Amino acid sequence: MPPKTKTIDVRDQINERLVELERNLSWLQRKTEIPYGSLYSILKQKVMDLNEDHLVIINTALETDFTL
Repeated sequence: MPPKTKTIDVRDQINERLVELERNLSWLQRKTEIPYGSLYSILKQKVMDLNEDHLVIINTALETDFTL
């Protein structure tokens, strides 16, 4: 049986980066101009999928290179 690999959700990586930077969703909303409700639904509740367009904007704000 091949070993199972753990898939890391990019949304978890973004949340971890916000903690490292000591920033919250309000700060990310101001930097990205993505509506707060959308960020909350995507990153915290995980009821909405993160699309490539939003990821590019978030990567720019966080100075990261996360991929979907």
